[in-house]
Amino acid sequence: MRKLMIVALVAVPLLWSCSPGPKGKGEGKTLAVVGGEKITEASLAKEAQNLPPYLRPILDTPGGMVQLLDGMITRDLLMREAVRRGIDRRPEVQEKLAQARRSVVLESLLREVTEKAAVNDEVLRKFYNDNVAAFQVGERVRVKHILFKEKGKADAFAARVKAGEPFEALMKSANAEGGTSADLGFIEKGSFVKEFEAAAFAAAPGSVVGPVKTTYGFHIIRIEEKRSAGTRTFDEVKGQLAGEMREKVQREAFDQLVQRLKKEGKVRLMIKEADFGSPGPGAGGPAGMKEGAAPRGPMGGGAPHGAMPPAQGGAGH
Repeated sequence: MRKLMIVALVAVPLLWSCSPGPKGKGEGKTLAVVGGEKITEASLAKEAQNLPPYLRPILDTPGGMVQLLDGMITRDLLMREAVRRGIDRRPEVQEKLAQARRSVVLESLLREVTEKAAVNDEVLRKFYNDNVAAFQVGERVRVKHILFKEKGKADAFAARVKAGEPFEALMKSANAEGGTSADLGFIEKGSFVKEFEAAAFAAAPGSVVGPVKTTYGFHIIRIEEKRSAGTRTFDEVKGQLAGEMREKVQREAFDQLVQRLKKEGKVRLMIKEADFGSPGPGAGGPAGMKEGAAPRGPMGGGAPHGAMPPAQGGAGH
């Protein structure tokens, strides 16, 4: 475990850790001194925040914190040895450091740009009202299912349902016994495997049907709720819209920034696309789009929530 801690500390790409941290008030107690440089409670806490998730539980014990401190000391000693050998001055290392610096700075810039691209309820409501036809859906039913490849196992679970065992408990058991289970949410009529769909839409809410045979195996289906064809309400699609519109607004903010910077930077291309030669097999267009690609959903970022995968893939999840 100590080796894992040291490897994690060495591998985490934190530029600030390659030099002494900020000094001043709020550092807390000095825990160790390496070559004249202090490791304080504040610097130890900072390192703890940046550990990989799988190592963080170790820090709940005093022994884990000691391991972290020892890892920091080891890393600092290795860093000093690398500097003594002049490794940090090697051209290939300088190039990688420059690349890492660019990545960190650009990531921070993009985060700043996108965080300012906010979407409020008024904007979402206006989009919904202007595109209400995009949210029309057919008859729907919400289902959960258990799927087995073998009919015998499906029959056994169907019998357990009839005996009164809770469906949710049986879903967990199925996953442990070679089957699969899922809450499929609402499926729309005409979008699922026909045998599965026929059984689901014919049954009453609260009932369980099956085993129902499809190309994927044998399904035991619980019908949770039914809804008639109509238009999805704003509250139903608000979450989906917020995600899609946020992505759109962020993309527009980024594009506007790039266009402004290109204009202010007086960029002039000194080469034409044809000068690069013919694209290789499978190359996409200049924006990385495949030929024939089309936007999806009302925002171009995904299908509306009521839309489902093709019938041949519907019930296999």
